[in-house]
Amino acid sequence: MTEDKESKRKKEEPKIDIYRAWCKACGICVAFCPTGSLAKDEAGYPYVKDIEKCISCGWCELRCPDFAITVEEKGKRKRVGEKGEEEEEPRSERIAVAGQ
Repeated sequence: MTEDKESKRKKEEPKIDIYRAWCKACGICVAFCPTGSLAKDEAGYPYVKDIEKCISCGWCELRCPDFAITVEEKGKRKRVGEKGEEEEEPRSERIAVAGQ
């Protein structure tokens, strides 16, 4: 039983960022979440209900029409730099090009 608890502690959880200022509370991210990690609050805005259920599939991020939610995959947050120190993994930025 102790091994199960230790393995859960070692398991790196994903990071979900919800930019409430950009969110229009449409609920698409909550509807597409296959594990039920996201839920709506009283005002209809999404929040992370249970981060342990998240499988980092990215459906919420892909479906958000306002780019208001981002998901960092498990185990992808840190990397070892040239000098042997841990560094943040660079994230790809979304760029909207007008006219395309």
